[in-house]
Amino acid sequence: MNGPKQLRGLMVAVLVIVLGGVVFYALFGDPTDPTNANFDDTGPRLVALSALAFVFLASFIFGQPKVREVLQGTLFWGGLCVLLVAGYTYRTDIVQAGYRVLGALAPGLAVSQPDGTILIVRDAGGHFVVDGRTNGTRTQFLLDTGASAVVLTFDDALRAGLREQDLSFTVPVSTANGRALVAPVRIDQITIGDHALRNIRGFVARDGSLDSSLLGMSALDQLRSWRIEGDKLIITP
Repeated sequence: MNGPKQLRGLMVAVLVIVLGGVVFYALFGDPTDPTNANFDDTGPRLVALSALAFVFLASFIFGQPKVREVLQGTLFWGGLCVLLVAGYTYRTDIVQAGYRVLGALAPGLAVSQPDGTILIVRDAGGHFVVDGRTNGTRTQFLLDTGASAVVLTFDDALRAGLREQDLSFTVPVSTANGRALVAPVRIDQITIGDHALRNIRGFVARDGSLDSSLLGMSALDQLRSWRIEGDKLIITP
């Protein structure tokens, strides 16, 4: 007995999917063309009603339905249609929420995209933290477009192979805490994602005077382009 019922259910599901695709294409055209997407007030109702009507029709064709089965089918397919339409309608908000979750779970993660760009998501504090490498050593940078050059913390500089005896703190700079002296350096390489920047002008801050290394304009100027779109930093090497 279970065999015919399962076969009947499979046939109904296949027919519903096929009909749903035909109705969608007839109403909205090619779904891969953004100009054809037109989910107004009537579109979702037409798709949902067509799918439900076909469920009832197929149920009568393949066997006499029970009231309980009809109600269950109506609730299932109706709910599925509502979820699909709601997901499409609020797709932009859903994507942005996903980026915020990624930023909270993996702040600074540089994700290489198929088009060659590098994506970094804003962290929960509203900053762009960039996980990179300085001379092969892991360094976490804070994006600072107001800084003319890369600024390394004292500890990050030592980890990157710069020697303390070679640092001369003679260059005055303005910071949020007032004037400070930093040491000019040349950084051999900074790596972000799978892209390497070379021979970068930078500074080293005195020990304890800077909480995080800063990714300033001397590094950003070596990129082809960079832009901020909402919660995303998009880098084009």
